Parts: sequence; structure tokens; C-alpha cells
Amino acid sequence: MPELIRIPRRSPWVSQYLVIRALLQREMTTRFGKYRMGFFWMLLEPVFSVIFIGLILGTILERTVPEIPYAFFLLNGFVFLKLFTGPMSSALNALTSNQNLLVYPAVKPLDPFLARFAFELLTSLFSFLVFCIVGAWLGVDFSLTQLHILLACFLITWVAGCGLGLIFGVGAAHFREIEKIVPILQRPLLFISAILIPFSTLPGAARAVLAYNPLVHTIEISRKSLFPYYFAEDVNLTYPSAFAVVVAAIGLTVFRNNRHFLSQR
Repeated sequence: MPELIRIPRRSPWVSQYLVIRALLQREMTTRFGKYRMGFFWMLLEPVFSVIFIGLILGTILERTVPEIPYAFFLLNGFVFLKLFTGPMSSALNALTSNQNLLVYPAVKPLDPFLARFAFELLTSLFSFLVFCIVGAWLGVDFSLTQLHILLACFLITWVAGCGLGLIFGVGAAHFREIEKIVPILQRPLLFISAILIPFSTLPGAARAVLAYNPLVHTIEISRKSLFPYYFAEDVNLTYPSAFAVVVAAIGLTVFRNNRHFLSQR
């Protein structure tokens, strides 16, 4: 009697990890492989934004940020804005872009979302690291004594963006119009998230209103933790942390209640 060959069985966690890793590699190839300078566009996009805005507002607003070179003040804000809006934007067509892969039993509807969320986190972390290295080489005064707070700001911002991404991604599966609405909702964030000017320089009434934006808190605290002489007030991590947890819970609940519909699209 021939000897039976046993096929090793993987745990569900290992299988999902392998699927997400494959989807992440596919995402990197899709995003960067079709451009000649593919990977560098990830770094050049915020740099171009800083150059454009810096030429227009730099000479006017630089005096409001004496503790930080204005270019790096903007870069910090743009990276966090991308970390927040990136998962929201990429989740809108996560299912449609990977529709052919959902026929495989190992690929679950949540996997394309997780792969894109991981992609946004990794690219944002890499961009931020490169900017910090360039800043240190140029002589910008950085502090790493509060690195744990900086990482917490990254994680909170990313989780909040992922939660909103799940909500909008599931919504876009039902109503395609959401793909047009979300970019419109994201545009004001550039002006209401303390990206262009410090939060502490705004009038008290404006700070009271903009404090409801969790991105203001994580951006300002990240600057305070990275630049030792930067002054930030009326911000904390308690509110954005609670916002991120609530939004992520709502996003997972919305996804779970629609998982059968998403798997049959």
C-alpha cells in the first residue's frame, strides 16, 4: 500500500498573513511598478506640495514658526494628513480592484482592506523616516526622547483613518457616489488640521472649534515630541485615541454586518 502524503495544514492566522502579504506585494507593484520613477513618487508628492505652498505662504507664515524650519513644519503635517486620508481613499476601491481574487476561498473580503491599510502605514513611516534623516543632515534640531509619543501619534492617526476607510469602503460597495464624495470631504482637512500654521497662533474661538478635529491633536503633539522647542497647547492624545477606537469599532461592525454582501459582489 503506497504511503500517504500528508499535506501540512496552516492555521487561519498564518493563511491570512500569507494572503495579506501577497496582496501587499501586489499593491506595491501596482502603485510603483507602472511608473519609471515609481517608488520615488511616494517621497516627491509631499515635497512638491511643500515647495508649492512654501513659495506662496512661506515668507508670510514662517515667522509664526520660529522653532522649526517651515519646510519641515509642513512636511510633518502633510505626512500625517496622508496617513489619515490614505486609508480612506484606498479603501474606496479595495474590493473592486481585487474582485477577481475574491473567488479564492483563502482570500476574504477584509484582506484587501488590511493590505491597503498596511501599505499606507509602511509608506508613510518610510517617508517620515527619510524626511527626518534629511533634516538631521541639514542640521535641523530633532529630539528622540519622546519617540514613544511620536509613534503613538502615528498609530492613532492611522487607526482613525482605517476605521473611516472601512466605513466608506463598505458604503462605496453599496453606493458608488461615495467615491466622489470622500475626496470632497478630505479637501478642507488641509486648512482645518493645523498643517499650514501652528494651532497655538489661532484665536481662541477658532481653536475651540478646530479642537474637535482629532488630526489637529496628533499633528501638534507629533511636532512637540519631535522638535524640542516647539510650543503646543490645548491638545492631548485622549480625545484622538477615543475617536480612533470608536471609529475603528464602528468600521468593523459595519463590515461584519455586510460581509456576506461584500463576498458575493
